[in-house]
Amino acid sequence: MLQENHMNPWSIFWRQGHSTTFGDYFKQGYEGAVADWWQSRADKLAVDAAVLEVGCGNCSLLPALNRSGFSGRYIGLDLASVEISAVAKEGLAESEIEVILHPETPAENIPEADASIDVVASVFGIEYSDLTKSLPEVLRVLKTGGRLTALLHHAGSVVTAMSRRAMSEYDADDLAAVIDCLTVISTARDKTPSLADMKANPEAEKARTSINAFAEKYLRDTNLETANATMFEFMSNALKFFKMMGSSSEERRTFISSLADEHRASHERFRQMVAVAFDDDSIERLKVKLGQLGFSATSANVIHTNNQILAWELCTEK
Repeated sequence: MLQENHMNPWSIFWRQGHSTTFGDYFKQGYEGAVADWWQSRADKLAVDAAVLEVGCGNCSLLPALNRSGFSGRYIGLDLASVEISAVAKEGLAESEIEVILHPETPAENIPEADASIDVVASVFGIEYSDLTKSLPEVLRVLKTGGRLTALLHHAGSVVTAMSRRAMSEYDADDLAAVIDCLTVISTARDKTPSLADMKANPEAEKARTSINAFAEKYLRDTNLETANATMFEFMSNALKFFKMMGSSSEERRTFISSLADEHRASHERFRQMVAVAFDDDSIERLKVKLGQLGFSATSANVIHTNNQILAWELCTEK
């Protein structure tokens, strides 16, 4: 099981209200290959089925169930601190779906009764758990004939490639230096009667000059192919601090702390995405493991998007 440090990096992500793992890319829920994959399965569900989403985030698979006329039980489980997103809530009040959410709950200890679930589903979720413990739990809660259906990170996917690139672009030293400079400027602002007097503070001016140098380093290149997108985003967000110079000391400190936490957590999320990805050999070992546990009819196929690998599609039955 992936351990938390100060705060689960996914908790930081989900508390921002994202509806899917891909954040701002899919603001209204999953689209394209992921949406087609899940919608085709949601449409085939018995209307009164019990569906457990492992690694549910802010209930990413719930909207498709609602659109399909589903009226059974949806159970969402995630190790992070999660809630139902605004997208997932749309139309939910008029539906008959019973929604149960288990935030901050490991997949290695599913709080559902034996043989109570028809389908366990996951989109880039269950592979973050300790599979030696979570897969037996999935087997336990599934009804006889029930299915586990999941999209798993693929080592050769576009998602993994983007994650590797983001990891290589991340510069912890520069991030820390920018945070230190913002802190110096904020502290100087606390001691300065007016904004007009800030230029007279040598430490603040030195820090501001350093910030400008980092901005020049990372924001000058806007070419998507060559720019350091990770640090470009960080510096773009860091410069928003200067619009807060008239805000309270507490508001400025909170901004700086949140800026640091989010970008460090972002780096950790990318690291995890790469670490849990399956190549051909590891997916075959997973299929063997499933058979040894008692699953049957196991298949693992590659899902594509725009002629690029997106994920492994794993399907197996109890």
